[in-house]
Formats: sequence, C-alpha cells, structure tokens
Amino acid sequence: HTEIFSPVKEGPLNYSTFHDIWKQSGEEVGLNKEAVTAARLSKVRTYIIAGPVQSFTREEVAALESFVKNGGNLLVLLHIAPPVAQLTNTFGILVSNFTIGETTGLIDNKSQDFFVTNFGAHAVSAGLEKISVYGTWGLMANEPAMTVAATSAQAWADMDRNRKFDKGEPQQEFGIVAVSQTGKGKVVVVADDAPFANKFIGEADNRRLAENIIRWFKQ
Repeated sequence: HTEIFSPVKEGPLNYSTFHDIWKQSGEEVGLNKEAVTAARLSKVRTYIIAGPVQSFTREEVAALESFVKNGGNLLVLLHIAPPVAQLTNTFGILVSNFTIGETTGLIDNKSQDFFVTNFGAHAVSAGLEKISVYGTWGLMANEPAMTVAATSAQAWADMDRNRKFDKGEPQQEFGIVAVSQTGKGKVVVVADDAPFANKFIGEADNRRLAENIIRWFKQ
C-alpha cells in the first residue's frame, strides 16, 4: 500500500530493527507486496501494516476482519490516518483526521513531538514509563476496544495544522495506543509509526512497547 518506509532496509526511518525483534522472538517473518486476500492470510498468524499511504479496499478490509475474528493478530502503525481509518474503525478504533499537540513532556520544545506517560493496565502497556512520538494522530476506542496509552488532558487537536494551540481547538486526552479483541483475534493500533523506526525504537520504552505487543500476540 505504497508504504514509505521499509522493514528490511537500513536507514533511520525504516523498521529493520523492529523486523529483527520479530525474528528474534522465534517468528518467521515475510513481506506481502500484493493485495490482502483471505488466501494470503491463510497461513499468517500476525499481519503488520506499517505506515501505508494507499487505502485498503473494501475487500481487503473484509479479509482482515475475517482474519482477526478467526484468531489472527493485526498490528497497525499510522504514518497518515486516512488509509487505515476504515480498517481500524471495523475493530472499534477511530483515528483522527488531525495531528495532536501536547503541552507537557515535549521533546526539543516541539508541541508535536512528546513523551507519552499516561498508560492503562494491559499487557501491551505493562512496565512502560514513557514512549516517544513524533507527529502522532489521535485514537478513540469504542467497546470492545480500549486505549492503553494516551496523552495528557491538556493535549490539543491541531485542526489548522499550524503547530500552535488556537482558540476553539479541542483540548482533551487523546488515545495513542489502542487494543481490541475481536472474535478469537487481537488488534493493536499505534497512532504513530515513529516509535518503531530505527532512529527512535531505542528511545524511552519504545522497544519494550514493541516487545509487549509481540508477547501479547503470542499469548
């Protein structure tokens, strides 16, 4: 789906370290460069969608929904929101059409880059003290989904994309990591793909988040 970054190439914004973490966990890892179909998913335990910029078709969404209901695991990492909005909504996880600004925990005093320190009780967030994000979207979860990492209540929706808080822009807590159990399967959505990029996976507890997700999927 025209992903910008690669799981097998080196480079600061690619995901090769994350790819290696999966292999080190004992999983056989491969790449799918074709349309998502039930046939292609039939021998897959976990399907990872990392930073697509091309939307999924109705048929692909249906195939992934069936895959999860029948016991498959799905991990979605957002680079931009629109390509995955319909898919994540299927599992009760809504993605925003705006990026999030913060007022606390800023990295280099940039409102769009910040540490997330607000975690709920869940295997995916176990032991996390903070994760770093760089230009994240926001998530909202409806049952059976739930958010397990969120901004502070002083975060805001950058509706006009000027990276400044302006009067009238919603200021509230926004989800950053959400999980759902649908049928026999599990879903994790992370509102920013940066925590899993080579440049950032070693920051804060980003690597532990990745390992927690893998561990939860294996349970």
